[in-house]
Amino acid sequence: MELVVTRRHLPKAGSRSEEYEDATAVSRAHGRFAVADGASDSSFARLWARLLVGGYTSGRLRSHRLERDLLPLQARWSREVDPKPKAWYAAEKARRGAFAALVGLSMVEDGTWSAMAVGDCCVFQVRDDAVVVSFPLERSADFSLTPLLIGSRRERNAGIPQAKQERSGRWETGDVFYLMSDALAALFLREVSERDQPPSRVLSFPIDNRRRFRRWVMTARADGRLRNDDVSLIQVTVS
Repeated sequence: MELVVTRRHLPKAGSRSEEYEDATAVSRAHGRFAVADGASDSSFARLWARLLVGGYTSGRLRSHRLERDLLPLQARWSREVDPKPKAWYAAEKARRGAFAALVGLSMVEDGTWSAMAVGDCCVFQVRDDAVVVSFPLERSADFSLTPLLIGSRRERNAGIPQAKQERSGRWETGDVFYLMSDALAALFLREVSERDQPPSRVLSFPIDNRRRFRRWVMTARADGRLRNDDVSLIQVTVS
């Protein structure tokens, strides 16, 4: 199994790169890939998103024992956040914790793949320029302003067992997998499912060209097709 992997991301329009609150991670050794979308209205969401994708791609965050595997990540987040001096309002936000959506993809040499998701980050499997799997959401109307997310405080995760979703399948040579944060995934689904556009026409930029990717995102935001949010994308091609 030979995988060609490319990552792209861009912060919200008007934001600096250090204000980007999504995260992406790749482990070629484990064949694992992840995108997390930190909730902007929570505290230290960027750190939490990074911990989640790092935990998944290292194999330390597993679907079948997700709540237990979250504990060391939550402890690390707390160690880094709690001692920091904060204004009273920031301290209150930190007490509630950070929240993030997560999607992870695992590719195996035997021709199989598996995915896990909590929230509204998505993975799409494309074959012959057609979407054959859309996970965990299948329509742009399925996106919500208040998805259930993974919290950095253990007591905030009561709904995780019900929110966690899993999917598996088989890959073939030539398949392309896209992992996307929510704003980009919503645009992709709307164009593919509702306007019957092939994926290659929706993502009409060479993904290995940073400048063209940035221009495409800015244009999509300007014409109203793409909500102004952090954008994160991983492309995995089985070659």
